Amino acid sequence: MEQRSEEMARPQHVVPAPDGLARGAPVPWWVKLGVKLGLAAVGVHGGRARRLGLARPSFEAGDPAKLLNAPPAWLAEATRLMGRRPRTLLEVGPGRMVLRAPVLAGLGLEHVWFVDPSDAAPADPGAYLAVATLARSHGVPVPDLTGCADRTAILRRCQASLLLGGPEVLAAIPDGAVDLVVSEAVLEHVRRSDLAPLLAQLRRVTAPDGVGIHRIDFQDHLGGGLQHLRFSDSFWASALVGKAGIYVNRLGLSAMVGRFRHAGFTVEVPEAVVWPRRPKGPHRPHPDAMRPLADDLVARAVLEVRMRR
Repeated sequence: MEQRSEEMARPQHVVPAPDGLARGAPVPWWVKLGVKLGLAAVGVHGGRARRLGLARPSFEAGDPAKLLNAPPAWLAEATRLMGRRPRTLLEVGPGRMVLRAPVLAGLGLEHVWFVDPSDAAPADPGAYLAVATLARSHGVPVPDLTGCADRTAILRRCQASLLLGGPEVLAAIPDGAVDLVVSEAVLEHVRRSDLAPLLAQLRRVTAPDGVGIHRIDFQDHLGGGLQHLRFSDSFWASALVGKAGIYVNRLGLSAMVGRFRHAGFTVEVPEAVVWPRRPKGPHRPHPDAMRPLADDLVARAVLEVRMRR
């Protein structure tokens, strides 16, 4: 079924992948793998690794462009697709970008939900107050956060909710309540066993005319190639690889499109970043990681999804 979706995954616009895309530190991939696995084995992973400076926080959360530019772009694209401005938004896997809650409220959204498997958002209310000040200086009419003593109060003032856990936590969102669903470099990290339940929940909560905009990375996290295709599922899906922060589900573009279609969505691929030739990786992938050859050339893509009627 996933390979039959290959034609449906043809991007409308192709962007050549720049040299060195997602290459990271200039050391061999197997060194990165060994270091990350070793640190994870002794308990240095996730938030602890970030605090020690051994892992980068999601999306450079202090970058004003990341904080301020993405939300208006989401809303503009959703308005174009829906024919109306979205009133509600769900972001899947925001990590530290829960910081954007004041920005999203200032852009007029009536309610925002953030859903994440674990809590990676700053707890310090000062971080949100700083974002609010930054947004206000750029003309965004963010809510007055005076008197908000903690993150819970700030999110409440911004009409935002943070849901922590697997796909089941989306049960807190009413049917059809979400106009716009977004994710940024998140869906590739969802384990294959969790992807169908997640997409089923996204379909349930999406409004009949609602849309999803998903930016997905398909390269490995060991140097921006395809080294992750050399391993068996028994190793690659292990808890240790997950703790090391390098797990991706190894679904290519056509397979990801197929999963959305199977869940009841129509899918368009407005843009993909594509390599001119197959990047570094095994000459022949492990049988557990086989996929259409065309998928191996797609480094990143944007999926726009809507409810199938």
